[in-house]
Amino acid sequence: MQQRRHRLDKTAIGTAIGFALPVVVFFVVYLFGNNNVSFFDYMRGLLKLQALIKLGSLCVFLNSAVFMGFIQLKFEKAARGVLGATIIYAIIVMISRAF
Repeated sequence: MQQRRHRLDKTAIGTAIGFALPVVVFFVVYLFGNNNVSFFDYMRGLLKLQALIKLGSLCVFLNSAVFMGFIQLKFEKAARGVLGATIIYAIIVMISRAF
């Protein structure tokens, strides 16, 4: 007996969500933060405080909740895409910490 696949159970959709969600969370943090600072000044301040990578890592942490949600829904291919995006973000963080 073959199960019908859900239209959201695609690796490309999981990858897109995995890459987009941390960026959206980062912008939400900016918007609800200090409103009288331009975005570029905000980024410069984070770089100066060496907090950009830390905030980015926290934004990527939300991917774990999406990953677990896809696993609960039995969307294994979408979960694989989210995991792949998270691993790529982790590699970027490791490289940036090295320099």
